[in-house]
Amino acid sequence: MSKLVAGALVMAALFPTNVAAAESASVALPSSAAHSHHSFFTSNQARADIPAHVERLFNTLDSNHDGFVTKSEIATLQAEFDERAAKGAPKRAERMFNRLDADHDGKITIAEAAVSRTARTRAGKASGHRGSALFARADGNKDGAVTRAEFDAAVANGKIKLHHASMRGSQIVRLFDSADAGKQGRISLEEAEQAELRQFDAADQNHDGVLTPQERRQAARSDRVRRPTT
Repeated sequence: MSKLVAGALVMAALFPTNVAAAESASVALPSSAAHSHHSFFTSNQARADIPAHVERLFNTLDSNHDGFVTKSEIATLQAEFDERAAKGAPKRAERMFNRLDADHDGKITIAEAAVSRTARTRAGKASGHRGSALFARADGNKDGAVTRAEFDAAVANGKIKLHHASMRGSQIVRLFDSADAGKQGRISLEEAEQAELRQFDAADQNHDGVLTPQERRQAARSDRVRRPTT
């Protein structure tokens, strides 16, 4: 999604509103953040709402309230959020396993994984094409079932990613760089708003001033295709 439309999703993991699941700077997580993250690909967004949305995010990021957001401020909040996310990982893993283990017999079958993936795809929470691949990576002994021990091992080894409203450091840097038009190492509220509006307009395929879930998904796919590999 060009860097800042992804930014709404991106910052929504760190900060309050869609872009943020951050917990304030000792950072208390606004109750709206979790809802925003889950609804990002299932609800419409109006162009007219962007300035207020960006201002809320900007004020959260601008920790010293000097009217600018720097990479240092972003990095500090990211580090704090990552630490909290790591502490919450065991509970997220448990919730994910229990959701997939429909009959609660202590293991996940390929059928249970498929049913869960289909349900989430229909609800607009998943894209439906990776479930079997993820299952195969977690099924260490290839017996057609994933035990809790296998699941935990796959999470620990990075074979299963626990979804969380966080964004990777590289995503934050791309987001920041796209807004830092003057390449001064800091961005103003005006720069942030203009960058977000540019990315919104690029994703708004029918130019009606509203981003639909379909347009957001298409923008996200296009951004992945364009993104250089390193």
